[in-house]
Amino acid sequence: MPSPAPKARQEIQEVQLKVVGGNKFGRYDKISQEQTFNMIVSDDALVDYAGYKDVLTQSPDLPGRAIYSSVPGAFMICVWGEGVFKISQGLSATFLGNLATGTGDVFISENNNKEIAITDQKHLYVYNYGAPTTPVIQTSGVDFMVGTFPITTPGYISFQNGRLIIADLHTTNWYLSDFNKATVWSNGSAFVGALQSKPDTVQAAVPTPGGGNNLVLFGHNVIEQWQDINTALFPYQRSSTFNVDYGCLNASSIAALDTFVVWLSANEQSGTTLMVYSGNQVESISTDGMDYTLNGLTNPSNCTGFLFRQDGHLLYQFTFPDDNLSYVYDFNTKLFFTVTDENYNYHIARNVVFFNNHYYFVSLKGGNLYRFGTQYTNFEYEEGNIQQIPRDRVCPPLRLPSQRMYIIKSLGFTVENGQPNEITVQERNSYTGVGEILDTEGLSELSTEGLTMIATEGSPSVVNTITTASENIDLSVSKDGGVSFGSSWRKPMNPVGKRRSRMIWQRLGQANDSTYRIKFVGYGRFVAFDGVVEVFQ
Repeated sequence: MPSPAPKARQEIQEVQLKVVGGNKFGRYDKISQEQTFNMIVSDDALVDYAGYKDVLTQSPDLPGRAIYSSVPGAFMICVWGEGVFKISQGLSATFLGNLATGTGDVFISENNNKEIAITDQKHLYVYNYGAPTTPVIQTSGVDFMVGTFPITTPGYISFQNGRLIIADLHTTNWYLSDFNKATVWSNGSAFVGALQSKPDTVQAAVPTPGGGNNLVLFGHNVIEQWQDINTALFPYQRSSTFNVDYGCLNASSIAALDTFVVWLSANEQSGTTLMVYSGNQVESISTDGMDYTLNGLTNPSNCTGFLFRQDGHLLYQFTFPDDNLSYVYDFNTKLFFTVTDENYNYHIARNVVFFNNHYYFVSLKGGNLYRFGTQYTNFEYEEGNIQQIPRDRVCPPLRLPSQRMYIIKSLGFTVENGQPNEITVQERNSYTGVGEILDTEGLSELSTEGLTMIATEGSPSVVNTITTASENIDLSVSKDGGVSFGSSWRKPMNPVGKRRSRMIWQRLGQANDSTYRIKFVGYGRFVAFDGVVEVFQ
């Protein structure tokens, strides 16, 4: 009688768990849900994105509209609502004046004559901080002492080669100021340029960073390249061999730094995409999934964007408030990431400046000034209101070529452990003392019906309490192609000094298409690396 056939041996297979990565989600969840929230990739590790701290509460109920850092003046200009404020190095605010508008985009630039120019699509306002008397804001058409102001709708403003440059919205025209004179403008041919290559209206004129005398002129459907050649009739000349059939959704999305100009674009035949201009080359840097998301937005023209450096990484952050989305593109790793507030809503930063060795921003959600950087591992609001930053990583799906079911024996990855996780909480205690006994006008003491004297309340005391918070990592698994995720398995991280770096979950069931979502929960920093999923059939 023949011997029975030997049983098939179940061999464990190790599959890479891609913890380190960005947003590579597909058009549909079934393709991939890969996404990273409030973290970026650095040196093949997943690390924190910048947190922030409220450092000045000025107009808490009014949105931040613009922020500008004056290097010669050593101060910042902030616009909250209609109010314009000068922020000193000690972060004290001085009121300068009011704009005619309280909402909408505001643009700020400066010349070499200590004049700061502000536009709000209604007027040009000039703050002369070098004036011998008390500086005031001057409004176009009202306070200008020389000539008239020819621009009907002043929009994006910039500076190049001694002249301020303003785009006149809803027209093809862009205007130059007189040399280092922010209050002298003319509609003469030596001061007015026009968008030429397509039927369009001008959005912005942006000097090319690192490009010498070059300037990029934006319309809604096209961009042109111009160069300052200092001719008498008009100093700029358009390049006859270069234009791009992608304009700009909103000038507030334009940002320039290093050799890059970045903006959110569209034209009459194409939807929203992210464009980059560098070295006379223009390219779209959106992924399939990102373009699909952008083209599904309800109001993409309401957007903002800015460039800044985080620990050597050049990052472009852009936000769509009406659609509740914010993303970051990292030029170093060429990856996208999702950024949020503590409730997974859009990130609150409108635009950011570097001042006094720190980054600062004004908020889309209120009139505070925030300091921004990786020295903050949480969101700190006024009066010690500290919120955890939601840090999530949705890994790419795990599918075997055979499409067969597999059993998930374990999932593990390397993570930094044993770091301090202390936070300082500011608590307002009960009133510390009894105040003055209240009197009537006739100096009779006031009392209750029970003859208890009525006194003023004392002042509440504020106490700073240092608390050691717990840190955990939550894992949830989707077994239906990323449509839904199951309950989370929580693993506590090691206490301070216990630096064993292994994080592992066992016996996660079976699937043939699994997606893993990892949540890093805590107030301290997180550093994570790629891992392995062990499966067998």
